[in-house]
Amino acid sequence: MNTQTLFIPKDKTPTLKENVFTWNLSGNPIVANKAFFYLHVFPPTGEKSWAFSGSTGALEEENLFIFGFSVPYISEDVFDNSYTLDGGLHFYHGHSIPAPEGFWGYRVVTADSAELSVRLDPVKRTASGDFAAVFRTDGYRLDPRGTFNLRMDDQN
Repeated sequence: MNTQTLFIPKDKTPTLKENVFTWNLSGNPIVANKAFFYLHVFPPTGEKSWAFSGSTGALEEENLFIFGFSVPYISEDVFDNSYTLDGGLHFYHGHSIPAPEGFWGYRVVTADSAELSVRLDPVKRTASGDFAAVFRTDGYRLDPRGTFNLRMDDQN
C-alpha cells in the first residue's frame, strides 16, 4: 500500500515571495507560482515527515500541475542528506483532468524513480536542494529535474 498526503493550494493561499521551486520538462523551465514546505505530523501515530511542494495553475481553473515530495523527520538539527525512493523519499506528481459537470478532476501518480538532495535547517525554517524523478507508469512520460529554495512561513 502507498499513501500520499496532498495539499492542493487554494487560489488565495499565501506563499512567501522568496520561495522558489523550479523544474525543467523537455528543456522547458517552469517556475512554480505556489511553493512551500512544512513539518507534517500523522495524528494517529505522531510520525513526522518534511513535505515539499511546488505548483502552477489552480484546481478551480482546471490547470493545476504539482510536483511534491516528502522525507522522514530526523531531528531539530540541520541536515544535508540525499534520498531515493528506497531510502525514505516519497515523490508524486498531480494534475487537473477533465471531470463530470459539478466536479473537479485531479490525478496523482507516484514516481517510478526519484532522487532528492536537501539541506534543511529546522531552526531557521529554511530548505534548499535539487531533485530528479522519472514517471513512466500508466503512460506517463515525465522526467522533471528541479531546484528549490524555501522558507517555512510562521503559520507552519
